[in-house]
Amino acid sequence: MTGTLVQPEIDGSMPSLEDQRHDLLEHQAARIAALQVDIKRAQDEIDSLKAQILDAWPVGSYEAGNLHVQVKAGNQRLDTKRFTQKYPAAQHPSFYRVSPDVSAARRALGALALEPLMKRDKSSVVVK
Repeated sequence: MTGTLVQPEIDGSMPSLEDQRHDLLEHQAARIAALQVDIKRAQDEIDSLKAQILDAWPVGSYEAGNLHVQVKAGNQRLDTKRFTQKYPAAQHPSFYRVSPDVSAARRALGALALEPLMKRDKSSVVVK
């Protein structure tokens, strides 16, 4: 509350410390709410712009003025449910630990055999 001017009320009395604290809280809460709306609006615009970039540009790195835009493929990982259906632990115990051993499966089966069993995370955009 430092630097806050306290105005006398209409009857000339000064607001109580508790009233001042409550007024400050009200002001802070209103400001937080306004900033949260601004953040949401800005994040929605960022998400929209990134979606447009993902639709227009393939995976790669691009110069955009003095900025560098990187369109990255989503992370790829094994779809364990599909893998266990195709290569059950009973018939292929060497492929398993607690979950499928992707490295062992890739060595034994090859990357092409695993490709249809892989899933990829959502693509992303990085602007620096």
